[in-house]
Amino acid sequence: MTQVASRRSGQQPTVLCVDDEPDLLRDLSEELEEAGYRVLSADSGRAALAQIRRVQPDLILCDISMPGMDGFELLAAVRDLGAGLAGIPFVFLTALSDPRDIVAGKRVGADDYLVKPIDYELLLATVEARLRQVQRIRAAGQHDSAPLDPEALVQRLALTPAEARVAAGLARGGRTLEQVAADLGIARSTAAFHLRNIFAKTGTNRQADLVALVLRSTSQAG
Repeated sequence: MTQVASRRSGQQPTVLCVDDEPDLLRDLSEELEEAGYRVLSADSGRAALAQIRRVQPDLILCDISMPGMDGFELLAAVRDLGAGLAGIPFVFLTALSDPRDIVAGKRVGADDYLVKPIDYELLLATVEARLRQVQRIRAAGQHDSAPLDPEALVQRLALTPAEARVAAGLARGGRTLEQVAADLGIARSTAAFHLRNIFAKTGTNRQADLVALVLRSTSQAG
């Protein structure tokens, strides 16, 4: 059985499972708890959103086809809650195997796809890998005491100076978009406008992926 490879501040990583099938939701919870995770569960998109507003999970496993708010709508709602939630890995569980559904999920910011019936060894490996990726990004941001150089991002990522300052700010210690806007003395809407342009230019659509790219670029520049 795969064991939890990383813990944040000595705590169990929290995984939120969202599915309208009670049996599958129970099986997911049991497998993850046995592997050492703390598990939250929700049987609908709206119930999941209410959970996320109360407790920020480390990773979300979510069915796509659900009545009411489906998985795509939940993902969009989570991202709209703010930059502080942008780094949470979001993995879709789906019985759909049409590549167009996978592309649609990727475009709205999904990190991965697992096809039903669920292979639980693959599920646990995917969860562990995604959590390790987030931990590496956080660690890089916290332990890199040298200030990030926006000029390097202008040159390497073809950003404007304003965009480079926003990108560098987001990569500095896992700061939120609101914090970066305040640091730079600009409105949050202006920072959000720059962030959309940064995503388009870098081919990313999540803050976690952007931060990883920024850290790689500034490291190479050094």
